[in-house]
Amino acid sequence: MKLTKTSKIGILVVICLTLLIWGINFLKGRDIFRTEKVFYARYKNVGGLTATTIVTLNGLKVGYVREIYFAEDLSGDLIVKIAIHNDFPLPKGTAAEIASSDLLGSKVVKLNLGKSDMLLHANDTMATKMEADIMQQVNEQIAPLKAKAERMIENLDSIVTAVSKILSSDSQHNISESIRQINLTMTNLEKISGNLNDVVIDQKKNLASTITNLSEVSGNLKTNSGKLGHIMDNFSSFSDSLSKLELNNTLNHMHGSISNLQTIISKIDTTNGTLGLLVNDPRLYQSLNSTSESLNRLLVDFRLNPKKYIHFSAIDMGREVYISPSSDKQASDNITYRVQIFSSLNPVSLTSPLFKGIEEVSEIKSGNTYYYVSPPESSYDKVILILNKIQSAFPEAFLKSYKNGKEISLKNALKTNKK
Repeated sequence: MKLTKTSKIGILVVICLTLLIWGINFLKGRDIFRTEKVFYARYKNVGGLTATTIVTLNGLKVGYVREIYFAEDLSGDLIVKIAIHNDFPLPKGTAAEIASSDLLGSKVVKLNLGKSDMLLHANDTMATKMEADIMQQVNEQIAPLKAKAERMIENLDSIVTAVSKILSSDSQHNISESIRQINLTMTNLEKISGNLNDVVIDQKKNLASTITNLSEVSGNLKTNSGKLGHIMDNFSSFSDSLSKLELNNTLNHMHGSISNLQTIISKIDTTNGTLGLLVNDPRLYQSLNSTSESLNRLLVDFRLNPKKYIHFSAIDMGREVYISPSSDKQASDNITYRVQIFSSLNPVSLTSPLFKGIEEVSEIKSGNTYYYVSPPESSYDKVILILNKIQSAFPEAFLKSYKNGKEISLKNALKTNKK
């Protein structure tokens, strides 16, 4: 079959186009006759990475960067499309690291294999990593040296400043004055040394006399050694006399006294006898406590109503009868009573353990002082019971009375209730 000229031209054009397409892709690093797997990596900054940049695994070229474009979510991140034509399996966790391939700053994508048992598939997204460039690494190495140099310069500046102060006219004058004072001190020490030498020479005879006296004292002690022995014999006799005293009997009497004391204490610890009952019987303590409360109420009533217990008159026109205000009577005229627990210059929390056992404590501030009182009570008898309970923990607590919310004297409050 004979081809026409038109067919030959068409075949030639197809061959040229094929070679052109293959050449363009070859220049881009892409081999159209080889199968490839495409992976993606997302970076904040690609650091000058361009398309056709080679991708290596342990230094071997396994692919290239096919395309770089911005992410569609408008975040500004860059999506790098990586084509891998090597059939080596890539486990999950493999990172695509942008690194420098030479001193000129050329970029390369290094694959750092992960340790997972699962493999990446085509169109999966790899982890990313950025290696510090040469300038950054140099800066990291130089930064500590720069800081040390700055500190050294500061120290040199301080030294120069100190030296300049020392070499100033005032400092030189002070140094000269100090040297002059040292010379005067040395002169004085030399004079003192000469004076001491003169004193030793003058007192040489006295020192000889002192040594002679010490020799005579030693001789006297030797001469009177017999008398000293007699004195020691007297001390020995005195010691023998002390040993003959009846110290054992005295110690035995003391031991017996201690035994009797222990017996008395053991009886007190039991319920035998009045003292033992007072210590061990709670009912006796409660009776005494009740008696004390009754006596306290009697003293309060005696202080407020002395005429109820003591009456003296030249002419007895009749007896006055005092009746304790009843609960119903106290409710009249809006008379109320409170127990003032204590006062303080600093506020105290109403939930403080200090108020344990006291219900509904109120705080009243007057001036710079805080007063803590019980709830208002219209019954005098009830408030007396509250007072006795509070005084067991706060002995200084006392009654306060109010009329229509205004504080009045306790005496006037009781008189009002009696009317």
